Amino acid sequence: MSKNIIKQSAYVISVIALFSGCAVPELKIPGVSESGYESAHKATMDGNFTLAAECSDKDKDFKSKLDESNQLPTLYSGNSYMYCNDYESSLKRLEEAEAIVKYHNEEILLGSAGDLIAQLLLNDAVIDYHATMNDAIMLNTYKAINYMALGEMGKARIEFNRAIDRQRRAKETYAKLISKKQEAMNKKQADEKNKLEAKNKSETKKKSNVSLDFDKTLKNPEIDKMIANKYPSLNNFEKYPDFVNPFTNYMAGIFFATQKDYLKSADILKEVYGMSKKSKHVKEDLVMVENILDHKKTNGKKTTVNNVWVVYSNGLAPKKEQFRIDVPLFLFTDKISYTGISLPKMVQQELATKNLTVFNKNKLLSQSESFASMDRVVLTEFEYGYKDVVTRAVFSSLIKTYMQYELQRNMGAMAGLAAGVFQRLSTQADTRTWGNLPKEYQISRIKMPKDKSIQIKVGSENINLDLGDSKNAIVFVRKPSAVSKASYSVIKL
Repeated sequence: MSKNIIKQSAYVISVIALFSGCAVPELKIPGVSESGYESAHKATMDGNFTLAAECSDKDKDFKSKLDESNQLPTLYSGNSYMYCNDYESSLKRLEEAEAIVKYHNEEILLGSAGDLIAQLLLNDAVIDYHATMNDAIMLNTYKAINYMALGEMGKARIEFNRAIDRQRRAKETYAKLISKKQEAMNKKQADEKNKLEAKNKSETKKKSNVSLDFDKTLKNPEIDKMIANKYPSLNNFEKYPDFVNPFTNYMAGIFFATQKDYLKSADILKEVYGMSKKSKHVKEDLVMVENILDHKKTNGKKTTVNNVWVVYSNGLAPKKEQFRIDVPLFLFTDKISYTGISLPKMVQQELATKNLTVFNKNKLLSQSESFASMDRVVLTEFEYGYKDVVTRAVFSSLIKTYMQYELQRNMGAMAGLAAGVFQRLSTQADTRTWGNLPKEYQISRIKMPKDKSIQIKVGSENINLDLGDSKNAIVFVRKPSAVSKASYSVIKL
């Protein structure tokens, strides 16, 4: 991208700030140089999670107490450090990520309508990344796993409870955030209508020939038809209950079972079983916990859990890509030529392998099966909020098109051209995601072998593990792609 275009963009932002009376955030130009995030993703695809974590940290400002502009690399490095078994560093990043989530939510809920209007004049792609509900749920889940690995079971319990509570409150939180953004759009809509009416009354010789119809534009059914034509798979998937992540619940259920909180474990695992298409291994866990509860009721016997769970994080979650449509704006003038909007769509990626297998002394004991689809988790939330994304994109395009017209009419052709350049630069879909989450989670469950050893085969790799003196163990295996090296860790319980 040329320096001239960047300078023109900065100029236009200043002009629009004066025109609109808003404080416009700094415009970040994607793609000028490779970010730490992009380098981290390449390292992830190689299975080099230590390098991925270091590259993610490249974008962070460690001098600042809270680097709120780098939510995404903070999440990415937190996850990467966990995969390379640096649990303390992982916790540090995930705790900061959680603080940024809180900061961003409060910024929206407690901020002014003017701040949100300023963001509308740009777009989601050039402002700070805001974590999704699933991001927030997953970061608490990963914090809990880190604490389990460090033997801090009390803190692990707190994080699992927080993750489950986030799921429960997610709809309410999401509704509040959308409502605040809608409030800003309503205010901007009223302001622009009042300005236009005042101009039309005051101007006699140079009467404006533009009219704004927000409601007719935003509720135009043709827009839905255009999106359906360009993105036919938007609703073509099986949904989970809103914001419920079966991986989070399953890990919490297993944790509470190993901590002898069987009643809570049973309640959680029942919900997972219903979402997991009746997974054999999830059923075995549920039956195990219910049998323990029954034995305690009937004869008071103390029954203990004595298992190995191999959790396989397989492939990569959906990525976002951009597509463009030209929407019919109800803004009538013969001087405006640009009415396009850019929207994100989710593209599903491949599994690294079909599954993994677990052996003991060369005897096949079990093979993994899927119990939690992160594709479905991510797509469920994406579809849930998509109407809001479209509404804000159309609203932003309508406002910027009107501004382009007014700048050209009042300041000349060059100002109109510059406004057009700004509109094209700022009309970009936000395609950022927490890119190192898996496509799905698989589980393989076996009784703890007498010799406390297992062999795991994943793709062409063999992993030999000595589980030591543990009564129970959770083995995490991560393989992002068919060509990446698998990483693994063992939590002894």
